[in-house]
Amino acid sequence: MRKLLICMFVIASMYSCNSPGGRQSDKMDMDSYEMNEAVAPITRSMAAPSSPMQKPAEFSIEKKIIKDARVGIEVSDYYVFRINLDSLIVIYGGYTSNDNLYNNDEAINCDIAIRIPEKNFEKFITILEKGSEKILYKNISARDVTEEFIDIEARLKNKKDVEKRYSELLSRAKTIKDILEIEEKLRVIREEIESVEGRLNYLKSQVSYSTIDLMITQKLDFKYQPSKEKNFFQLLIKSLDKGWKVFLQFTLFVFKLWPFIILILIVIYGIRWYRIKRKKKKEKK
Repeated sequence: MRKLLICMFVIASMYSCNSPGGRQSDKMDMDSYEMNEAVAPITRSMAAPSSPMQKPAEFSIEKKIIKDARVGIEVSDYYVFRINLDSLIVIYGGYTSNDNLYNNDEAINCDIAIRIPEKNFEKFITILEKGSEKILYKNISARDVTEEFIDIEARLKNKKDVEKRYSELLSRAKTIKDILEIEEKLRVIREEIESVEGRLNYLKSQVSYSTIDLMITQKLDFKYQPSKEKNFFQLLIKSLDKGWKVFLQFTLFVFKLWPFIILILIVIYGIRWYRIKRKKKKEKK
């Protein structure tokens, strides 16, 4: 009985394996396995932590700024302050481009144009403020010339490239006409290059050195000073002397005109003679 049951179980198992349903199930299991194997690398790549993205290299442009300042200060002793100011200008690598001193009974005034390296501009202004008794006014301006700077450099490069090509053409020119034409174009382009280089050098100077227009004033205490005018008789003698000199100058001027005076007298005499003669003719008639 036991042997019979075992045989029946083996036969049933073999039948189920050979049936279409069993084969379809095996195929689905195989397809599912292959799909899992294909998707696994993608899933693993998505699950893996992504490496940080590299930032594109930034193209930085150096700013070209022209800084200027107008500062007015009041000091207690101009001459002491000026000695210290001159030393300070030398220490900070600057120089004076203009210096005007004028004074009167009320104040001593001085206008100075100072050129200071741009890196020391703010420090120098701060020291001026601390060393003064009073700030009368302060005006600081900054002008961005980066765009103009880049434009001029590009123009200069292009013109130099043109000059180089003209020089190459000149070396290969064979006729006098071609040589003269190329030399004329070279002359023009070189003049343009000099002009552009001059403007570029000016901008570089303005950017590297800032200008400070400084006005220094020292108020003076009022002091009465009596008039130093001469007395009446001294002024009278002086006036007579001036009048005599004017008379002599006028007389000498008249004598310088003697040819014109004689000519005028001759013309007057001629006119009178003509009138008298004409009058006599009328009387005779």
